Amino acid sequence: MTDQDELTRRQSHLVGIVEQELPEFAKMCRDAGAEIVLMHQDAFATSYHEDEYKLLGMAIKFAGLCGKQVQIIGTNRSTVTAGSATH
Repeated sequence: MTDQDELTRRQSHLVGIVEQELPEFAKMCRDAGAEIVLMHQDAFATSYHEDEYKLLGMAIKFAGLCGKQVQIIGTNRSTVTAGSATH
């Protein structure tokens, strides 16, 4: 197996995981009308699970394969604590 074959295999694996685990994100990345994909910081790893950090990295790589920029918005755990805020 050549280096290019291995790279292609890894890329296909990444695409398959993102399409399975993050179908709406994959759909946004494939939208020809969008240059930037927005993502809230709490979309991944709000409880600091390591597997979600890996999935975040895979999502960013997938977006790059689709020619998209990723912009992270929001503050850490703001969606988790928003319900407990008092006004």
